[in-house]
Amino acid sequence: MILSTSHIIFMSLTMLLILGCGILSALKIKSAEGFSLNGRKGSTSLVAGAIAGTCIGGGATVGTSQLACSVGLSAWWFTLGLGIGFIIMGLFFAKPLRNSKLETLSQILIISYGRGSGPVASIIASIGIFFSCVASVLPAIYILAHMLNISTVLSSIILMILVTSYIFFGGMKGASVSGMMKTVILWSMMLLMCHIAYIKLDTMPFFESVFAESYWFDLFGQGYLQSLENVLSLIVGVFCSQTYIQIFFSAADARTARNGALIAAMVSIPVGIPCIMAAMYMHASHPEIPPILALPEFAVLYMHPNLAGITIGALMMALIGSISGLTLGMSTMVSRDLIVGLFRLKTSRQALLANRICIVVLTFAVIVFALCHLESQVLHWNFFSMSLRGSIFLPLAIALLFPKLLPPIWAIPAMIISAFFAITSKSLFNIPIPPLFVAFIASAVIVILGITVGRKYDYRIRKQIATLRQRLLHSSSGSN
Repeated sequence: MILSTSHIIFMSLTMLLILGCGILSALKIKSAEGFSLNGRKGSTSLVAGAIAGTCIGGGATVGTSQLACSVGLSAWWFTLGLGIGFIIMGLFFAKPLRNSKLETLSQILIISYGRGSGPVASIIASIGIFFSCVASVLPAIYILAHMLNISTVLSSIILMILVTSYIFFGGMKGASVSGMMKTVILWSMMLLMCHIAYIKLDTMPFFESVFAESYWFDLFGQGYLQSLENVLSLIVGVFCSQTYIQIFFSAADARTARNGALIAAMVSIPVGIPCIMAAMYMHASHPEIPPILALPEFAVLYMHPNLAGITIGALMMALIGSISGLTLGMSTMVSRDLIVGLFRLKTSRQALLANRICIVVLTFAVIVFALCHLESQVLHWNFFSMSLRGSIFLPLAIALLFPKLLPPIWAIPAMIISAFFAITSKSLFNIPIPPLFVAFIASAVIVILGITVGRKYDYRIRKQIATLRQRLLHSSSGSN
């Protein structure tokens, strides 16, 4: 990837504009709640910006184009699934989430299932978010290394500086403002890219011979079961993501949270189309280019240098914003649900410091992991992440909609066993069913047992305890 002076200037200006606006908007943040939840005053545009800024990252852009080089239109399921997930979240869960006035996903579970469920959910959800971060870190390392002609290790160091600068100072407000601006710029450039890619594909002389196989233009080209797994894993993963739930918590009210989610859905769904069209053209005309670089290479080769620079800058900020938003969600859970209690931190400033330290440590861990898996498929980590986060889907949904339906003693086994099968169903047991379905079935079996058999058992235990308590009170009053 050879960049001209114009490319570098406009790319740098775009990145500085987006990064600077986010940091400047959050200079007055002094408390942990202001950092992680924007003081619970987020407007519709800020909520939509934070959601879109996080979800339109490595998977939605570079990952989609990477997969489209092999499967064509069916790579669209990633942004389609995200959009459907946000629509469901906005219509059915925005109100109970915002009205809960909580800060983390695990706090919802603690209220319904007791303190033991909190750390379990935090660990499972954090591991899931970790792999989503990897999906954005991988293309970011590649693009920086190729643009600047440096080693992947050096590009990783630069990436860590950019990510920590993006989120360390700005928190949720910085992510919201930057996400909103980045989304507007990137969406505009993607619209232009779509137009250019359409013309290139339409005038390509060997189009029919290159794309002779029907799967290239089939939304279900990977098979119905695989497509269903992809879209369900995204819907479930969005619902069980601390990052997106945290954005709902930061909204001014339930209506704002709902509208922000619906706008973010409408913005994220179309993003996959230009990525797919550009990737298909690059696959046909430049098969020597690695699929992970298809999208930025298309911008460099076929867009005006100034616009290409803006596109690459916005694309880099999409990757950085996604990593930062996911890291913020992960660090909020780790610091709020684990570190604060473990070290007995009492003041808001101490909690804020713990959150920021977690951001640095977790960003470093994600980048090191990505360096060890540079040749892996970007969307593999995204879909795996969503499946793993789906392990807490049923207990979380029940806690929000039917708080007293599932006895607390059954919630933790449902989450742990489901997560176990999400991780091992393929690698250890070689089960032919997709991991998400195996994990969901395991969770559903335990939940159903808990609701039917468990409720009766729990009722008997409670009745026996109440009877024993009455006898003890009666005997103590008699002795007096």
